[in-house]
Amino acid sequence: MPLTTGLRGGRYNSRAMRSNTENTLPALEAMKIGRLYRSSGRGISEVDLRVERGEVFGLMGPNGSGKSTLLRVLSTAIAPDSGGFRVCGVDGLTEKRKVRASMGLMVDRPTHYDDLTGRANAYFFARAYGMEEAKAEGALAELFDYFDLAEYADDKVKTYSYGMGKKLALIEAMAHGPEVLLLDEPSLGLDYTSQLAYQRRIRDLAGSGVAVLLASNQVDEVESLCDKAAFLHRGKVVAEGTPEDLISRVEGVRRIVATLRNPVEYGSLTEVGGVQRVVPEGRDLIIHCEERPGIVADVVAGIVRSGGDIVNLSVQRPNLEDVFVKLTGEALRDEV
Repeated sequence: MPLTTGLRGGRYNSRAMRSNTENTLPALEAMKIGRLYRSSGRGISEVDLRVERGEVFGLMGPNGSGKSTLLRVLSTAIAPDSGGFRVCGVDGLTEKRKVRASMGLMVDRPTHYDDLTGRANAYFFARAYGMEEAKAEGALAELFDYFDLAEYADDKVKTYSYGMGKKLALIEAMAHGPEVLLLDEPSLGLDYTSQLAYQRRIRDLAGSGVAVLLASNQVDEVESLCDKAAFLHRGKVVAEGTPEDLISRVEGVRRIVATLRNPVEYGSLTEVGGVQRVVPEGRDLIIHCEERPGIVADVVAGIVRSGGDIVNLSVQRPNLEDVFVKLTGEALRDEV
């Protein structure tokens, strides 16, 4: 039976009745899931994961780490080579139809019927999930308004910008009131106002008992939104915990962010004592380093020797990206 959605006050209603036994079960549980692609040898291996009801769980890892593969398995889009998973106690391998009905899915690169309107696309998904016509129309009207798409609901999707397409995908994932949401890079491409609206909605959903598995490398988003996070590296979970617990693992580490007038060759910076890694992001150089007296001055001197003209400099506390670098020796996000 599909979930009802009332959507009053910006919140979803959970299923009307759940037994005490059901409420003690995790919303999502993955057990030793493995899935490798023969062509590349990449995928996931022995992934264990547990997301409780009302919990927002962040999944982080660089491109190729296995995030999207894991979400595809958990959404029943592909079968694992080994292991299994349960959604609200329902076996994801033998009862796929029940699992799909209780889930909402947003992929990293949403695809739509371009010649249909945004409303028609969303209505198709809502009805496919089993929503009654009147409830689907009410839920979609509220969501289109919430995400500032009401004005464009009857425009063909081929006229939508990338960000508008992402908001439509969020609407499609949420409209039927799922118990579990799987989101792959949901905020990427959203403008600032839309990001805030999306985060408010996620907090409201979690407050009503919805479990959210969020794959994202937006460090600020994961730190502020997620109750727990896990790092995937080369297909395996290498660390898991609350953001605060994970960050506590890099005591004694600092990040220096230097904004340069123009990009420069920065290789010599790695020779500065205490510098662990240098990651360029546009005109910024992000330097991961030990916390020791004089290291900021040494880093600045190294940038100047490299020909860099510093227009802004900040010394920041460690974040989840620093944790990943310490654990793996690799950057969380692709270098620019």
